[in-house]
Amino acid sequence: MNSKDRITEQLKRVIKKGQVLTDLEDRYVYSFEKIFLDRIDIQPDIIVRVSSLKEENEVKRFFENKDAILIERGKIFSHNRNKSSKTIVLLDNVEIPTLKNCIDGTGKKDGSRAKFDKLDIKGYGTYRNLALALQNLFLGKTLTKCQQCTTCSGYCTVSSSFNGVESWSSKGRMLITRGIMKGDLIFSDKIVDILYSCTKCGLCYAQCFQDLEFHEAILYLRHLIAEKNLAPQVFHTAADNIFEHGDPSAIPTNRRLLRVKNISNLNLPEKANTLCWLGCTVATRTPKTAEAFINILNRSNTEFTTLGNKEGCCGYVLISSGLWEEAKKVANDTVERIEKTKAQTLVTPCSGCYYTFKRLYPEILDINMPCEILHTSQFLEKKIKTEEINLKPLDLNVTYHDPCSLGRHCNVYNPPRNVLKAIPHLNLVEMPLNRNCARCCGGGGGLWTFNNDVSLQSTQTRLKEDFIPTNVNILTTACPQCQLNFRFASRTKNFTERSLKIYDITELFELAMQFE
Repeated sequence: MNSKDRITEQLKRVIKKGQVLTDLEDRYVYSFEKIFLDRIDIQPDIIVRVSSLKEENEVKRFFENKDAILIERGKIFSHNRNKSSKTIVLLDNVEIPTLKNCIDGTGKKDGSRAKFDKLDIKGYGTYRNLALALQNLFLGKTLTKCQQCTTCSGYCTVSSSFNGVESWSSKGRMLITRGIMKGDLIFSDKIVDILYSCTKCGLCYAQCFQDLEFHEAILYLRHLIAEKNLAPQVFHTAADNIFEHGDPSAIPTNRRLLRVKNISNLNLPEKANTLCWLGCTVATRTPKTAEAFINILNRSNTEFTTLGNKEGCCGYVLISSGLWEEAKKVANDTVERIEKTKAQTLVTPCSGCYYTFKRLYPEILDINMPCEILHTSQFLEKKIKTEEINLKPLDLNVTYHDPCSLGRHCNVYNPPRNVLKAIPHLNLVEMPLNRNCARCCGGGGGLWTFNNDVSLQSTQTRLKEDFIPTNVNILTTACPQCQLNFRFASRTKNFTERSLKIYDITELFELAMQFE
């Protein structure tokens, strides 16, 4: 056994083995520390990730009499040695900043980032253009910002679930992307795992979004992974279910409108100016939202129709997982069914569907929708402005969670708030982190399907760090996946003592429409 392997085995008896990193992927990510870029004669052989002063001291004592060189991350290294001598160990004792500290560090009293306020939603046209943009981005960048920076790790939704190991952070994924595109790395099981353990929430480009849009890079790499037939099987199963059942989870089509069928005086023509697209998650998993919105449409004298059992899935999970060819087939079929309704406007209560129709179809699949796309919040905002709906008071204190698909990805922040504020006596209390800076619920990017434990850990963080400080007991959102995540997380032992109620904004709006 060589020196490196012997030290590795001994270290695993000092601290948890998951904190002793020797994989090529980890060593590649940590090799971009400034200390190693400045000294081309050294590279880390082992990385030890510690999360407490106690662990740090134990590791330092361990190396007091070892034939190895221990380098603390971020500190100057002045040791002179021959290239072939001792094992180099990097001690990663950097405390990853919390999201709140990252934002507070900008100096803005309202807790929002100045750069974020100027965020320009831009498209790439087709995935070929996206590939070209990313090649220029990662092959030409010097990465000087990343050498001693941990800010984007603080923004990363899932980093804390992996003990802050840099490879599993936003920065790590960006460096792995660079390694793949430069040919320094190849797709391994670990890289696939790292790239799919991401919500694609977009928080990670808060610090450097003008240069680095990490979530776009991850989306493209997932496509490359799928092209090599290396995408996780769970997403292939979802694709099969979509083609066979019109639902990623294979829920039968006859369950899609069970709640809606009970609505009285409901007349759904084959063709109408407005098409209500519920989405598979809303139709089958948050049926109260579906019923509420159909009721609103019906009672507001809006001529509308639905695709009913023929609605199917928008294909978001396919695009997000990299299965773009399968997604294109779904998109073409979807557009064809929508065209038959002659609808001029499509309205959906699903943020994921809205994001897919509004941006992913044209930008990734090069497919344009045949009608205007509105989220329910935008539709209701228009109705309120034209005074078509009378609302009764609701004496409620509520807070609103910004879905990533609706907010950061589509820049829709005001309509949901305007809908809530239009309800008399309803008091909207903002969470400490909101709008562009809102923490992700953990359910996006396919993470809910790929790693449900990490997904729910992120949800619990959002509830604990941001919801509880509001001192309200009603959480409302505009995304069925967010709603589901919050419902599951709120049933854990950490939240059972609180009377936590979760609604979609359409449910509260419909409640205000009801007569005494």
